[in-house]
Amino acid sequence: MDFDFNKSIKTEYEIIRHTKTNSLAMLMIEILSRCVHCHSDLEIGMLLDGSIDLVIDNEVFSLKKNDIYIVNRYQPHSFYSHKNHNKIVIFLINHALYKNIAPDIIYKTNHIKYDEKYNSLYKTVFECAMCYASDTNFTEIGASAKVLDLIYQLTKVANPFIDEQSTKQSKSKAKHLQKITDFIFEHHAENISLTDIADLVSLSTYYVSHFIKKMTGMTFTAYLNSIRFDHAFSLITKTNLRINDICCETGFSDSRYLNRMFKEKMGVDLQEYRKNMDRIELPLTDQPYMTVQTHVPQSKFMSELEKYYEENLKE
Repeated sequence: MDFDFNKSIKTEYEIIRHTKTNSLAMLMIEILSRCVHCHSDLEIGMLLDGSIDLVIDNEVFSLKKNDIYIVNRYQPHSFYSHKNHNKIVIFLINHALYKNIAPDIIYKTNHIKYDEKYNSLYKTVFECAMCYASDTNFTEIGASAKVLDLIYQLTKVANPFIDEQSTKQSKSKAKHLQKITDFIFEHHAENISLTDIADLVSLSTYYVSHFIKKMTGMTFTAYLNSIRFDHAFSLITKTNLRINDICCETGFSDSRYLNRMFKEKMGVDLQEYRKNMDRIELPLTDQPYMTVQTHVPQSKFMSELEKYYEENLKE
């Protein structure tokens, strides 16, 4: 699993590369945790196996096998799995694919629980994935056609509405989120305050405080300390720096606070862990500010889809 603390802990404004078609990307992935991020694409996913929690605006959606989820454009979201196994097929749909034939749809329903009455919807997801994974000619046309059908079918079950103003507001919030979290990530070792963040985005401290809480699920202080902790954890496990030096490097003013936070999160005393690092197995954190995920290679898409079809959709 990819597990680079230094590179993965900040909230991300994700830029999607649409490699097979200009406007559609498909991923098959297992996620342990995925930090808060957002992007300009409409995201539609279906669990092929296992379970995972999706967090949107502090609301937790517990996804299980065959469930479908929807993340609207510019909607900040995160995933965490509590170490549960899962496999997800994800479609990232650029607005360019449908903007000339349909308005910018916003779905109120983010989670569609498995129900046999939605079988045609599940088959459309599967057919779109199969088409995308195929090596035959013109598959990009077929996959695009199928995903347009998927968007249409979702309008019947996911309570869509059309509001260009809401999309503009979401885009603005996404930009604020990126700016704020990038600043925290870059300056977490310094003595930064909520006032610094408010000045950065030219908003009141009251608004920024509630904005960070809504977008990340944590207070400003908790989010800042989570970034500091992840950096500290990386230094603890990868260097021989003294604990006091690690505190200076990461922004912790007191080694006692880092020790207490380490024990709360990892269940073991920091000094004890450092002495017996090779023999102590730490629990993987469930916090959504970390990114731990494994991609299924594109060469294996088809075999995984065929396996799923045999087990779930073949009549």
